[in-house]
Amino acid sequence: MNVWRWAVLLWIGVIFFSSTSLAGEWAEGGFDFFSDFFPSVDRSSPSYGVAHLAADKGLHITLFCVLALLLWMALAPSPRKRLLILAIGAVVGICSELLQIFFPDRDPAIRDVMINISGTAIGLLLAQAISRIRKRTGRQEYAASRN
Repeated sequence: MNVWRWAVLLWIGVIFFSSTSLAGEWAEGGFDFFSDFFPSVDRSSPSYGVAHLAADKGLHITLFCVLALLLWMALAPSPRKRLLILAIGAVVGICSELLQIFFPDRDPAIRDVMINISGTAIGLLLAQAISRIRKRTGRQEYAASRN
């Protein structure tokens, strides 16, 4: 098994861990720590709630964006590679939300599954863009080395 596939499996473990109560506590602690740098924002204000929501959903997007990038590297080129990456992101996203059922202070949500899939799509678009840039740069370097 190549290193990228191991990285995918490890990252899926990170995603599943993020569904646990312990990860939820750590995330809350991290948010509280960083919110202390903005003492003018009262914890009961709407702006605090918006910032908390953005941080929470941003974490979902980041986790699944990285998953898509790792899958791009791990999977062999194929006409169905993009669809497979989106499908794996959806399955992992659904499973991570269902896992929250086993933790009383976690709340699984269909909205979060959709955000997870969106994060996967963003990662897929980023992987494709990087791949195109690398191909273009590689061609230019090859042409320059021949001159």
